[in-house]
Amino acid sequence: MSNVEQLTNEVKTQILNAIKHPYLNKHLLPPTIDEVKVTILIELMNQHHFAKEKIIHYCKALMIHQIALDTHELVSTYEGTPQDREKKQLTVLEGDFYSGLYYEALSSTGEIRLIKELSYAVKEMNEQKINLVHHKFTSLEELLRCITVIESTILVHFANYIGSTESIKKIENKCLITRLNQESQHIKDGEDSDFIKHLGSLQGVQTEKNQLLDEISKIILQLQN
Repeated sequence: MSNVEQLTNEVKTQILNAIKHPYLNKHLLPPTIDEVKVTILIELMNQHHFAKEKIIHYCKALMIHQIALDTHELVSTYEGTPQDREKKQLTVLEGDFYSGLYYEALSSTGEIRLIKELSYAVKEMNEQKINLVHHKFTSLEELLRCITVIESTILVHFANYIGSTESIKKIENKCLITRLNQESQHIKDGEDSDFIKHLGSLQGVQTEKNQLLDEISKIILQLQN
């Protein structure tokens, strides 16, 4: 097992331990930890010779922040049944709990500048999430840029924070490829998404599953070259 794999496993274990909450864990499914983003962060900090303790510290803080954002986003997916209303309330509490852990992790070490940097990232992300739902995209490039910001902006702002601007394009491409692979799986599973709707509209293939998959495959190949 490589050093990156070992660190990734250690980070995941520490995140899961940090976010344990008996009541929430009893009533809600455990959150998903994005291993690709964890690996990107570890590789980024390894390149800049961060100590292991610092790598784990930043990975935990940033990924708990990401989990908090993802959890809050789940709130809008619940319907109006009494069971859903209860789950919605619990999910809001869960997201707030994770947000508190994130702020505590960085404020306790006096990293207020990083908190501010990441608040700009969240603002950018939220703007693009709104665009993804309501905006009419006129080009594939515009759509991909929207998705790229949503998926990578927290990591990009962290790279800026540590002075690693040369890593930004690579980070963006890796995050975009991961999202595109997820969208491909949605298509295969017969699921829909705002991205798929926009892509179909731009390509004129709203109902052609294989054409959409081919288009996404072409984009991924271009990003990998």
